[in-house]
This record gives sequence, structure tokens and C-alpha cells, in this order.
Amino acid sequence: MQRLHQRAMPADRPPADAKALIREARRLRRRRWAVGAAVALLLAAGAGAGVAVATSGGGGRAPGAASGSRVPAGAVVLAPNVRMLNLTKSDKYGDLALVGSRILVYGPAVQEQDPSVSATCNSAVVNSTTLALSDLKSGSCANPALQGHRVLPVLTVEPKVTFASAGVATVTVRISHVVAGQPGYALGPVVMSFPQESSAWPSWTYGDGVLWLFDALAKGGSELLRLSATTGTVEQRVAMPDISRPIIAVNADGFWLAPAANSLDQADLAAVYHVATRASAPIRILTLPSGEYVRWMVASGHSVWLAPGPSATAVWSFTAAEGAREHRVTLAPELRGVLMAQDGGLAMVGDATGLWTAVVKPSGTQQQIFRLVPSTGAVGSEAVLKPAYSSATDLLYGKTEAVVFHGAMYLLDPPAESGSDYRGEGFSALYRITPSTA
Repeated sequence: MQRLHQRAMPADRPPADAKALIREARRLRRRRWAVGAAVALLLAAGAGAGVAVATSGGGGRAPGAASGSRVPAGAVVLAPNVRMLNLTKSDKYGDLALVGSRILVYGPAVQEQDPSVSATCNSAVVNSTTLALSDLKSGSCANPALQGHRVLPVLTVEPKVTFASAGVATVTVRISHVVAGQPGYALGPVVMSFPQESSAWPSWTYGDGVLWLFDALAKGGSELLRLSATTGTVEQRVAMPDISRPIIAVNADGFWLAPAANSLDQADLAAVYHVATRASAPIRILTLPSGEYVRWMVASGHSVWLAPGPSATAVWSFTAAEGAREHRVTLAPELRGVLMAQDGGLAMVGDATGLWTAVVKPSGTQQQIFRLVPSTGAVGSEAVLKPAYSSATDLLYGKTEAVVFHGAMYLLDPPAESGSDYRGEGFSALYRITPSTA
């Protein structure tokens, strides 16, 4: 989704024309173009350090699944602690998730596709040791079971229903839940609506039996919905700061919200917010300087780790929710360019044992895998990967997804995208990287 990289920008601030370009992106109706434009200019801001960026997406073709582990011609895996599953001939998967104790790949692979009844999605369970795929499924993207869940937000564009006086169509959100019999799911009533514009799309995440659904431009004002992850029933609505295109995370203490680098209108809302399960209002945990953002944020257990501000020289961690105890360690220079875009793939993933990221080298031909120990700030280079994309920029501006399971990083490289219809091309693989350093 990310395109032109024209010039290097200072790493300590967004490009001077960022606001103008984001305003232009906001006018676009298709979410893919808007997020792509914003992330492309932010990639430029971190080019000097090497930037790991992942963005949301899906779509594409659905030929037969790959199950082997043959390395395609031209690809080089430069570390003995790496296992790879070649998915070049499948082009079916664009997302990776850890659901309970299962790792799943699902898609479509390339074209942006929010969950909808009309679109077709695929899924498979990944063997955490061999990477072999099993339980291959295909069906409506509205079926939560394809993503390993019992409930799922489903989006529908209502072209004949305008949103307030904005002159744009309304998008409605219903919660799909698993049922017996065909087609395997049923849609509940509308729980949220928003305008069909780039900055209005909601974000959601799962944790501890809860589905959290957030939208800054929802009808009636910015709000967070807490829903049952079993039935999809709305259990609470919480009024929230209207941070569009945020970074979100969830852990045992609840829901976390922070402005991303491409968030809009955030000057007076520059902070990290927390909403505990069953809480009626958010709590401001960390106040940022006016207009600043969080480069990335990871939550696990009772901890949250984040890198605040454009310069990102430190990792801040919080070990409790309200009145959080703050701990900081220096962020290694090689990780200061890591950037996380709204509602996208996870540029940094992990837990207290290690935070992992894939940093694309400026040449665009290699991914360097780093593991950060959040308690000490120690960083180890775990592997260098050289995927066989058709061109270097396919990797530099490509999309990656990752999860951490039992101390290993699982990294998905979907096919590169090209053309107005975002057809899949080039390399596609799933990696398992185990720690090579203490």
C-alpha cells in the first residue's frame, strides 16, 4: 500500500507537509489510499534509521494452499534459527493472529477488505513447530470462525444513507456471531455507524472474553464499545477522546489508546489512555507534549510498553493500570525508526520475555529481526532475511504481520501489491524465528 519514497526526512519530526497530505488523504473515500498516503510520508520520516511499518489489508486471489517449505529461487535465509514456509503459490493469506494457543493465517492476501458478507476469506491453522498448515477453510469474511473467534464486527456501506450532513454514505457495524448450521454465523443489530471517509474507520481488538470496538467519528461522538466475545452483546459504551487513526492495545487490565503518527487533530489529546474492564470513563495515564504521538505500543499481561514522541529514545513501561508505575530504558538506535500505523499490522510484538520487530534495511532488500528485552533495553539481532521479491521496494514498502508464541517470532510476508486492483505478485512466506542470543 505504501508508495513513493521521495526524500529522507528528519527522524525527530514528521515531514513539514504532513498535515497537508493527511488532509488530502482524509478526503479520499477508500481507506486503502488514505492510510497508504499517510504511512508513505511517515516512512520518509524514519528512512535514515530503517523503518518497520505494517498496515492493514486483505483481498486477492484464492488458488490452492501451499504446504511445503521449499525456498523460492533467489531467496536467502541467513540464520540457522529460521524456518520458512513458502506461500508464493497460494496468495491466500494477508494476516496472522494468535488466538488462544493457536496461530492462524487468514485473508484474502492483498486487496484491502474489511469484514463483510459479500467478500470471501480463507484461513488455516499453523503448526507452531513445522509451520505446516491444517484446517484450511474458505467462506464469507463475515464468519468469525475463519479468524478463530466467536464474534466479529462486520461492516456494510449503506450507499443510499447519508451520514448526517457530511454528504457521504453511512457505514454500519453489526456483530456477527457463530451459530450452528449454514452459513455458520448470524448478524446482530447495528451497534455503531460512521461516515465513509478515510479517517472514520473503527479499530477493534480482543482480550479476556471481551471485544473492544473504538471509533473516533462514530455517530453520536467518539466511543468505545465493550462487547461479549462470545455473544457479541454490547455490555458498555464509553465516551472517549476523539483520536482518529489511533494505536490500540489490550491486556489483562483492559483497553489502551494512543495517538499514532498519522492520527488527526490530536494536539489537545496527546496522551495515552486506559479503560479498565467495566470502567465508565477513560483515564489519562501518560500526557504527551502537544501534538506528539506514540511510535508503537505493545500490551501483555499487566504491562504496557511504548515509545513516545517522534524521537523515541526510550521505552516506557507501565506495570499497573491506574496511577501506573513508570519505568524507562534507553531505546537502542537501530530501533528508533520503528513506526506503527493506525489499525495496521504490529510493527512491534511480544511480551515481558522479549519485544520483536522486523526492520527493513534502507536498501529494501533485507529484513533484520531484532529482539528487545523491555526490562533492560538489551537488543539482540536474531536473524537477517532476504526474501525474493521482484524488486527491492516491494519489501521496503511492503506489509508484514507478526505474533510471538512460546518465545519465538512468527512473521508473515504477504505478496507485494501492484496495479489499480492491487493484484498479488512476488514473494509470500511465513517465518519462524527463535532466539539466537541470550
